[in-house]
This record gives sequence, structure tokens and C-alpha cells, in this order.
Amino acid sequence: MKKKRSFSFCVLSVMIAALLLLGGCGKKEEDSTSYTIYYKNSSGTSLYEVSYSPAAETFDEMMTELMAQMSTVPEDAVYTSVLPETVSYQGYERGIDALRIDFSGEYYEMDNITEVLLRAAVVKTICQIPGVTKIILTVDSEQLVDGNGELVAAMDSESFIDTKNGGINSYQTTSLVLYFPNEDGTKLLKEVRNVDYSSNMVLVRVILEQLMAGSDYSNRKAVMNSSAEILDITTKNGICTINFSEEFNQQPTENTPSAGAALYAIVNSICETADDVDGVKITIEGSSNVKFWDEIDLSEVFLLNESLIEVDSLESETEEAAVQADEAEGEPESTDSDAVVAGADGAIAGVDAYAAEEDGTAAGADGAIAGVTGADASAEAQTE
Repeated sequence: MKKKRSFSFCVLSVMIAALLLLGGCGKKEEDSTSYTIYYKNSSGTSLYEVSYSPAAETFDEMMTELMAQMSTVPEDAVYTSVLPETVSYQGYERGIDALRIDFSGEYYEMDNITEVLLRAAVVKTICQIPGVTKIILTVDSEQLVDGNGELVAAMDSESFIDTKNGGINSYQTTSLVLYFPNEDGTKLLKEVRNVDYSSNMVLVRVILEQLMAGSDYSNRKAVMNSSAEILDITTKNGICTINFSEEFNQQPTENTPSAGAALYAIVNSICETADDVDGVKITIEGSSNVKFWDEIDLSEVFLLNESLIEVDSLESETEEAAVQADEAEGEPESTDSDAVVAGADGAIAGVDAYAAEEDGTAAGADGAIAGVTGADASAEAQTE
């Protein structure tokens, strides 16, 4: 009996040890942080992702380690570094609004695709570091400029679209005019967002995906259900037809706007941004014989609706200030007081002219007197 109890105790001890070991392993996996390092695929047309667990503990160590990993590629790898051998990483500077990463002057020698993939890879990789939300690239300590000489603004991981799937033939930067329902969900507020996207993406899809991502401001509502999918997009004769999955006809679970505001957030965003689109046709699972959120008949073509657009108070004040500045520039530099002074100066000039005229008259009279005196003297001389 005693021997059996001892055996049971041993078995129990082994089980507890095993559970503790498993528990310890599970905790170790939770503690380990996996990052994604971005490289180029073998053809150099898109990004390639590799999972990596850094050993760094400080921010400086993390920057050094991640940038080194982006530059280092195993010999048998099916991917390549986004950093050309001629371009050097020269360090970074932590700013208030963004992290600045500096490269050597050879940066500007890269072709368009190589440059965009490098930019996307660096931003996507480094933005994973806690505390990094925006990144500005600099070249020899000067902010990066694009082919038109314009400054490249601060970027985050959402600034790059389709850099991984489908490859890149060319890359474009555009300003999207997006509309989101306001706080009470009845009107639309305008929001301009700059994005880089692959030329093999349809611009309307880019607009829709940005609308799905939501507004940058907390006082604006969602446009559509997050589960909605874009099944197809076609544009013909100025009419863009978008086919959504059935989830599109379900209201967002939070921040639900009115049906009209949600629908025209999509229509207005597309019509204002896409030059080749005049109207929008929406179908759900291929059918337009349906009411959006049980309210709006989708059988018609929807056009830009400006009556729903609300001018944000901050935007209004900015525009008013700009108008006042333009009006001030167009006005003459002189003011009423300047005119009074100018009039007084004119009057003084007139008096001076009149005085000069009187002086001239007096001079003429003196000349006449002198002439008479001269004549008398001549007459006296002849008499003598």
C-alpha cells in the first residue's frame, strides 16, 4: 500500500513538472516579438516578407538591427535587399512628429520602382517599432523630394498600397478626396489623403479601401460594414459600377450614420477623385434590385450630391482667412490717412507753385523797373 502511494506521488510530480514546463514554453512564446522584415522579390517588382525576432532591447539597438537585417540577405535566398549597394543608411533622428531616416546622396540615382520599394520597405519595417507612427526620409540630411521637386510628406505603413501583391510596373502618388459622415451621421465632411499606389490598381478600389479604413478623425462615422468585400469594379461611359458582397448591405456595428450619408460618402469620394467617373452604380452580389439598408433604391445611377457636404468649422475659418488675405493683397497699399497726407502734400506743392509764380512776377517787375532806370540814365547821358 505504501509502495502504491509512492508511485502515484511520482506520477503526479511528473505531470505537474510537465505542465509547468509547457506553461513556461507558452509564456516564452508570448514574450517573443516577431517583426516582418521587407525585402524585394527576385524580379524586383514587389515586396517580400520575412518573419524575424530581434534581440535588441533599446530603440537604438532596434534601429541598427532592423536596418542591418534589411541590408543582409542569405546567399540562397529567393529575395533581395531593397537597399542598393551604392545607397548608404546614414542614421536617424527622433523628432516630435516623425522619425527621420537619412540616406546618402546616391539615393536619387535609383529608378522609380527601386526607390518606391525601398521607401515602402523601410517605412513598413520601422513603423513596427513601438512609438514610431510616422517616418520622413532624408537624403544627406535634407527632406526627400519627388521627381517634381515636391517634398515627400511623412509616411506610415498605410501610405503604401499593393506593394506586396501583384507587383509594381510604376508607382503613383495621388490626393484622394474622401468624405466621411459627420458626428451625427447626417452630413459629410471632406478629408484629403495622400497615398502612393501601384499603377496596376484601379483608383476606385484605392478610394474604397481608404474609406473602409476609416477617417483620421474621431468625430467621423464609418462609411460601411468592415466585413464588406469589393467583388468587381467596372467603368464605362463615365459610369462606375461597383459590385459588393452582401455584407455591404449590413450597417456598421458602431458609429452608424444615416443611409444617405453612407451612400453618398462613397459616391462623392469617387466622383470628386476619379476624373473619368461622373456617376456611380452600386450592386450587391450582382443585383441592383435591392434597397440599401432597407431605405435607398439601388436601381439608379448616383451623382455627386453637394447638398450633403458640410464645411468643417476649422476648414471654414482657414478658407475665410485665405480669402481675406487674398483681398488684402488686391487692395491698393495706400489707406485713407495716406490719401489725406497725399492731399496735404499736393496742397503744399500748389502753394509753393503759386509762391514761385508770385516770385516770378516780382522778378519781372524788378526787371521792368531796372529797365526804366536804365533808360533814364541813358537819356541823362545824352543830354549832357
